[in-house]
Amino acid sequence: MSEAPLTVSELNQAVAGCLERSFPLVRVRGEIAQVSRPASGHLYFSLRDASASVRAVMFRGKVAVLGWQPREGDQVEVGAVVTLYEPRGDFQLRIERMQKAGQGALFEAFLALRQRLATEGLLAPERKRHLPDAIRTVGLVSSLGAAALRDVVVTLSRAAPRLRVRLYPSLVQGAEAPGMLCSSLALADADSQVDVILLVRGGGSLEDLQAFNHESVARAIAACHKTVVCGVGHETDVTIADLVADIRAATPTAAAQMVAAADQRRREQLAALAARMRQTLERRWRLAQQRLDMAGQRLRSPAARLREQGLLLGRMAERMRAALAARVSVAGGMLQARSAAMRALDPGAVLRRGYAIALDAHGRAVTDAATVASDDPLRLMLAKGLLDVRVESTHRGDEPG
Repeated sequence: MSEAPLTVSELNQAVAGCLERSFPLVRVRGEIAQVSRPASGHLYFSLRDASASVRAVMFRGKVAVLGWQPREGDQVEVGAVVTLYEPRGDFQLRIERMQKAGQGALFEAFLALRQRLATEGLLAPERKRHLPDAIRTVGLVSSLGAAALRDVVVTLSRAAPRLRVRLYPSLVQGAEAPGMLCSSLALADADSQVDVILLVRGGGSLEDLQAFNHESVARAIAACHKTVVCGVGHETDVTIADLVADIRAATPTAAAQMVAAADQRRREQLAALAARMRQTLERRWRLAQQRLDMAGQRLRSPAARLREQGLLLGRMAERMRAALAARVSVAGGMLQARSAAMRALDPGAVLRRGYAIALDAHGRAVTDAATVASDDPLRLMLAKGLLDVRVESTHRGDEPG
């Protein structure tokens, strides 16, 4: 015994060190109880059997790589360090690793198959397909009595009521489940009316989900030409089918919501396209109306054009009448002037003033007395009538008469 007493902290530290050195890593099997998940991300619970229990803690970093969510009542095997929670002196296990009891071999088989399929490229992101642009019919592969089937149908009926659902029933658990799942997947993929395939089932233990970790199911999914959405188990459950499928959904309901959201996006795109088309058509219609109005302004009715032509012809006729009248007036004046000139030159007018024209025997006008001899016959042309006379004597013009 030491000479000086130990403090409680010193005692607890010594006991913790002793426990950790004596039990560096032990394997313990038990049932999970009293689970607590604080905001820190650490996991606190009790590990118990029929007659005893022990407190346990699994720190956040270990929980993050666990790959599944421990729940109340789970039978587990843990690798743990035996230690003491010094502030309270509580005996506890610090969990380093955990797996569901009896599932070590199944999990090893899961890892081996995942590695083999990854090596073949079946898990590669580049081979994964997206949801199709247009979804009209969903091919649903699930069990007839499964709650997952009801969840999917209810979700689709509420969120995407226009989608049709074709059910391809199959067992989802047991020895016959892998073969039936493969057959149902092939039937859904061969259906020309199916646009996307949903492969769903509810949660369960690793043994319950073994059909979705079967190699034949994985290869049946990879062989599908249509997009396969896999929604198996709870959010923390991951199966080989999830990894091979084109799209992994956390739950069956999430798988249905993905399809409904894609359908909603498609309908929104179509609505936007229809709105743009309507706006384009309305714009073209307004432009056509404006062009028609402008053409109507340029293109008057035949009656209006006839009226305009009639007025134009009337104005032209008036101008022609005015021009003709002016010409007639000018021509009349010229005619009068020429008539006056002709009247002035008219021998008849001279004769009517009392003059006469003397014609010799040859009918030539006698203008010089020297050209006529006594007793020559002459004919005198009067204004009215003729006189035959004879010349008694002649006199020159410069002689007195």
